[in-house]
Amino acid sequence: MHARTNRLSAIGVAVGLVLAVTTAIAPATAAKPGPSAPVTSSSVGCSYFDGLTVTGSPVAQNSVALRAGDVITATVSPARTGDTIFLSAPIGLNFSFYDSPATSGLTFVAPADALYSMTWTLKTAATIPADLTWSFTSSCSSTVVSPTPPADTKPGKGRGKK
Repeated sequence: MHARTNRLSAIGVAVGLVLAVTTAIAPATAAKPGPSAPVTSSSVGCSYFDGLTVTGSPVAQNSVALRAGDVITATVSPARTGDTIFLSAPIGLNFSFYDSPATSGLTFVAPADALYSMTWTLKTAATIPADLTWSFTSSCSSTVVSPTPPADTKPGKGRGKK
């Protein structure tokens, strides 16, 4: 019984050492990350995209504040038959992906009032052209939702009598 316990202890120590060494070495030998996509981090609204032109791929914009029904359309030039525009538009941990032929562009309609992180990429069978140009248009909600006044308040009269 004593020999069996010693063997299990020795195996446990060996596994612990392997785990410790692996944990210490892994970050030092990890592959270097490649160049990242250009990302803008400040919050923007729907109208930011109206008339926006960007060269290169992918195009990423974090913190896009959209209302339900806001529309953003992306087109690329040059667009070739068989090329596809992909859009990743997650809201928090709810991931949503869209695609459309590059020759017709991709139109995104916001499904909810939310803050989106949006990334457009082009998938092509050939090399992505160096002069790839993204053009954006938008159609934004013009309605403003005002807060509902408390039950004892009359519009234009201030606080009601109690």
